[in-house]
Amino acid sequence: MNNTTPPFADMIVLVTGGARGIGRACVEQFAQAGATVGLNYLSSEREAEETAAKYPNRVFPLRGDLSVEAEVERVFAELMERAGAPAILVNNAGVVNREKFPEVSAETFTRILKVNTVGPYLCAREFTRHIGKRQGVIINIGSMRAFQPTTVDYSASKAALHNLTVSLAKTLAPNIRVNAVAPGFTDTPMHDGSRERLRAEGEKSPLRRVSTPEDIADAVLFLASPAARSITGQILLVDNGRSLVG
Repeated sequence: MNNTTPPFADMIVLVTGGARGIGRACVEQFAQAGATVGLNYLSSEREAEETAAKYPNRVFPLRGDLSVEAEVERVFAELMERAGAPAILVNNAGVVNREKFPEVSAETFTRILKVNTVGPYLCAREFTRHIGKRQGVIINIGSMRAFQPTTVDYSASKAALHNLTVSLAKTLAPNIRVNAVAPGFTDTPMHDGSRERLRAEGEKSPLRRVSTPEDIADAVLFLASPAARSITGQILLVDNGRSLVG
């Protein structure tokens, strides 16, 4: 008899920044694999509701700014009330800034760090408070730009997130595994105004393509699965080999 149980059946997952792009792909793939998913968003209410409507009683929209401590606590409390405590956390919420140094203000630099680094820290802390003695998984969405810096603020925030990933992996073992996925050029709404550049960057990669959000979600689901049970403290580059050519 074939085992038809979905791979994430009865699992509860929280995906931050889950309304669009990579986050949305993660939400949908976890839901299709049997998980109950908390879809956190800040401003993309329509997209969040559309995704939730596709998976009734499986995906729950949770609005909140997860760079704010009180909002993190509220979102986790709401998810626990509606579904239960998550065993998988995907820290995907992030922001970019197109300004070049030294035009970047201190306020903007601080905001980038708060969303891209402090937010995942706060979510990881709240996650550990509710996981108890269960096995858990945290996956942070980093960036190739942590290894090949471009904008000062964004690259610095993602480099800090990679370091946080390794530090948490050491601290939270053995019951919580912590890894990161570092996407390269990916076809998300972030690139809506720069499609030609995106295609050009894809042509520079050894695989001659840019990633889709589903490509990144595939890597996230792998790291969340029992197949990755021996993997922790790692940064998985998913960039079509782009980092190999500078």
